[in-house]
Amino acid sequence: MRIKFLPALMASLCISTTCVMTSCLDNDDVPEYIPSSNSSITSFSLGTLKVKGIAKDKDGKDSIYYDDIDMSKYPFTIDQIRRTIENKDSLPVGTDISRVLTKISADTQYILYGKINKEGEEPKDTLWTEQDSINFAIAPKHTLMFKVGAMSGVMGKPYSIKLNVHNLVPDSLQWASYTVENRFNAGPLTQQRALHLDNWIFVFGKNEGKTHVEYTQLIPVETTTDNKTVVADVKTDKWTQLNDANGIVNTAEPYSAMVWKEQIYFLSKGKVYCIDPKTKEVTEAEEYNRQELNFNQLISGVTTPNGSDLLYARTQDGFLTYSNGQWGKTENSQIEYAEPGSRTATANLPVSYNKNLIRTVVMSYRDKENSPYGTVSHRINNDTEWTSYQYEQVDTFTCPNIVDPSMIYYNKKLYAFGGEITSKPHDKFKEPFSTFFCSSDNGLSWKPISRHVCFPSDRSFADLYGAGIAGEGAYSCTIDDYQFIWIIWSDGRMSHGRINHLGFAPKW
Repeated sequence: MRIKFLPALMASLCISTTCVMTSCLDNDDVPEYIPSSNSSITSFSLGTLKVKGIAKDKDGKDSIYYDDIDMSKYPFTIDQIRRTIENKDSLPVGTDISRVLTKISADTQYILYGKINKEGEEPKDTLWTEQDSINFAIAPKHTLMFKVGAMSGVMGKPYSIKLNVHNLVPDSLQWASYTVENRFNAGPLTQQRALHLDNWIFVFGKNEGKTHVEYTQLIPVETTTDNKTVVADVKTDKWTQLNDANGIVNTAEPYSAMVWKEQIYFLSKGKVYCIDPKTKEVTEAEEYNRQELNFNQLISGVTTPNGSDLLYARTQDGFLTYSNGQWGKTENSQIEYAEPGSRTATANLPVSYNKNLIRTVVMSYRDKENSPYGTVSHRINNDTEWTSYQYEQVDTFTCPNIVDPSMIYYNKKLYAFGGEITSKPHDKFKEPFSTFFCSSDNGLSWKPISRHVCFPSDRSFADLYGAGIAGEGAYSCTIDDYQFIWIIWSDGRMSHGRINHLGFAPKW
């Protein structure tokens, strides 16, 4: 029964409240309304912009096209203290920022920006709307000033809004415009193997039947971009010949040289030796020679994140693995592999599903007449054998048969290149240093790259490869800590380049 009285009670309370309010309004103490002075931009985004691209037309020539791309997902960072707004992740190369639609949230919708109609003109305060097409291209460093009018009538401090656009194609391999002209002291070298360690490049190679080792120091050239320091280029010192007082280096096997456990390992007269990169001293790696196995090739060394060390080698009797202090024979390997002493290219790849597994991939030239493909062998560190990919079907995805092959793990992919390509399916790519082949599936399939990752179009690399002397392995290749690819030619001259985005300053 009490519930029936609730509406009447509520009505009574409302009437009483009205009387009180009326009574208060009759007093002189009327509360004053103070408009807010907040004048902040709280969010900023872009609309759809045009992006210029280049593609091949039906005749194989470069053709320009334009795409309309939604840029609303590009995040903009708002610094409320410095009053700056910019996109840390730059817009794609070729983005047209002369007609930009924006979306802005602020404390009020009274937003002014410094409109510029032509380059060099003084900005003119203009009321912003979402329909405005704003020209950032002629603004100083792509920066325009925006400010918000507060409810109090005060104009807030201006924001500097900047659009960052890539000037370089991020995935494009950019070669230095110059060739490092330093020459080897020992003269031209064949059967080369180049290695990088601790800002030093070491090159093993042969001249007149003797092995020589020469080294040069890398000197990073730093620059500052947006208050961040990056390595823009790398210079080199002159070549220095490694001292060979004991005659160990002169009998070394260049193709067995490798970097492992912060040292350089190599074979000489069937034994394992190492070079300390700091002192440049050559010493015998006694622990690997205790079983007196007479090695004829070192293949690769692997160290996993959990501290497991393995060394892969080869003797006349087969393949061996060094683990837990002992050499053990690798049984049942179904492997088609280059003869000992011939050029091979090796890369260690992380396995995506387990950080403690490392796949070692080995590429070599298949010395068979009219071979339709090259040879790629592989094993994971917890496997007990090596296997070779069997390219039974001849197609453009098989491994190219490359004379003097180089294979690098770079930008999370495998790339292969080198001298003449003799496999018939790759006939149009046969010229030395004309094409990169790329594999994203651990060396199983290979595709030629026609754009972005390529050699200079003027054929200068092919000329450098053919200059000086002819012979197997008359060049070598390595990668430094700054992600520059270094190609060392037969006489010691060097070319280097890097995929652009690997040299960009970190944004966060």
